[in-house]
Amino acid sequence: MKVLVTGGAGFIGVNLIEMLLEKTDWEVHVLDNFTTSDNGMLERVIGDSMRVKVFNGDIREMDDIIAAMEGCTYVVSLAAQSGVLPSVEDPIYDMELNVKGVINILSSAVDLGVKKVVHASSNALLGEGKLPLNEERIPQPMAPYGASKLAGEGYLSAWAASYGLNTVALRFSSVYGPKSINKGSAIAKFIKQIMDGDQVEIWGDGSQTRDLVYVKDIANAIYLSLVTDLPNRYEVIHIGTGEEISIEEVFDLIYQKFLDRGYEPKPALHTDWKPGEIRKNWSSIEKARKVLGFEPQDSFDENIEKTIEWFIENYEGKQ
Repeated sequence: MKVLVTGGAGFIGVNLIEMLLEKTDWEVHVLDNFTTSDNGMLERVIGDSMRVKVFNGDIREMDDIIAAMEGCTYVVSLAAQSGVLPSVEDPIYDMELNVKGVINILSSAVDLGVKKVVHASSNALLGEGKLPLNEERIPQPMAPYGASKLAGEGYLSAWAASYGLNTVALRFSSVYGPKSINKGSAIAKFIKQIMDGDQVEIWGDGSQTRDLVYVKDIANAIYLSLVTDLPNRYEVIHIGTGEEISIEEVFDLIYQKFLDRGYEPKPALHTDWKPGEIRKNWSSIEKARKVLGFEPQDSFDENIEKTIEWFIENYEGKQ
């Protein structure tokens, strides 16, 4: 069995590859252009394993995809432009990666006889409205990022119907955990700012909520999506915890854990709200439980503890 992971040197990718090397005997192909990812992190995960082959390439280039996908049974599509604010600043780049890149992957998968493509989508495409978010809600993106992820799902559905390709769109909630050293999302940013002695910046009053899902749970959801025979050729599934927590509460927990370790973190600085950001956000995971047998594992407190310990051991920053 052989699987291609695009964006495999990124945060979710390296955690997924680490899990696949532990849990399966599969061969793993990695396609990444290493513009925002850390090759050193990937090398540490691979170690001396002979089961991983790394391709330096870009999902906007069909030839790069074909070279990496040759002989693969499964494809995990993680390579993307993954931020709301960057998508507002440069929607064309966002579209090139999240739409054109996805079309290239799907087209190559059909040509090369791939069995299934599991794609990293996002609950951001639903925008705001009645909670919890679920697979039945009508999408209403609030930023180009959500729009491009919605387009990607549309192409997964089209390739399933037109070409018979098995596709799964996993709508991730906000992901955190070890190896997120290059991430600019809230938890990684808060930890790095505290360790650097900087003041943490929180947009608005901190009452905005997120469904924060641990990266090991995300990796397990991807694995389950690959190996499970699903009811339909195209499926959309929300992956999260089914719970919401405010950004202020997240900061308070991280702040206290650093106090307990002898750090002296500064109080948070509240700044203006950013356009395109969603105020309230959490997902129902009932479908994931039903069709995948997915269940988040440890508590948020335990996972934050593991994340902080990883950063203390691996992040140098300004220290």
